Amino acid sequence: MEITKNSRNRIEMPLVGYGTYQLSTMQAETCVAEALKAGFRHIDSAEGYNNEEGTGKGIKASGLSRDEVFVTTKLFPGYEKWGSKEKNYKQSIATLKEQLKTLQLDYVDLYLIHAPFASLRLEQWNALIDLRKQGLAKHIGVSNYSQERLEEIMDADLPMPEANQVEFHPICAQTDLTNFMQNNSIEPVGYSSLAPLSTWRIEDGQGGEVLSEIKTECQNVTRDVAEKLKVSEAKVLLRWGLQRGYAVLTKSSKPSRIRENLELFDFFIPEDDMSRLNTLDLQRPMAWAANGVDPMEIAAQLK
Repeated sequence: MEITKNSRNRIEMPLVGYGTYQLSTMQAETCVAEALKAGFRHIDSAEGYNNEEGTGKGIKASGLSRDEVFVTTKLFPGYEKWGSKEKNYKQSIATLKEQLKTLQLDYVDLYLIHAPFASLRLEQWNALIDLRKQGLAKHIGVSNYSQERLEEIMDADLPMPEANQVEFHPICAQTDLTNFMQNNSIEPVGYSSLAPLSTWRIEDGQGGEVLSEIKTECQNVTRDVAEKLKVSEAKVLLRWGLQRGYAVLTKSSKPSRIRENLELFDFFIPEDDMSRLNTLDLQRPMAWAANGVDPMEIAAQLK
């Protein structure tokens, strides 16, 4: 399939989205408006980002009609070790209704369970199924779910997620999980695609320095491919995701970088360079490492 700026996956999600993680409410308002101005039509937010008010204001400020913008947000399921109580069915329903008020929207295009942190995850999934029936979410899915957690939904004879948002980059390629998802019509959405870069999350408190020692080989290969193709290293990693069949999310607070991160459609990574990048897989996620957790493994510790 030819990948263009207007390409969408099976749930009509634009393949390149703008993510709002680690943006303040004020930054989210400005940056979301800037992203939509630059041509993004997919905005990714979450209850846990604490910036949905700004995200909603940015969408409204863009002047675009509602059906022009694909909006994803997420339910934080609760996690007892972080002092956050698990949400039951009724609380999960109520959470999206409050999020919609904050976002100033009548519905979201995709609603996700942020991670399999709760023992009540099947109860939460039933809530999402009903939210879709109510029209408050057009599509529903999960995030950070392993094959085992997806099979749990299948074994409960419940409708399967339409998407699974997972950390995807050459150091964490999730090949087996991706194959399972594609065989079961679950759209892969990649976050933290730029985690291998030395410039990723470098501000104090963002945690980009954690696991930096495992990035060297990937950085060298990415730099070599970028120089050959005369594009930035960030573009190489994002394009790698697109060519692997993922939708990808990007994030920057700089207008020039916001625009640049959407310019992924005028070059192609040759097969031999894709192979070089594919061989870098260490099956090592980095996005949550600063918190000392692997979100895909936590559910295995729950009853």
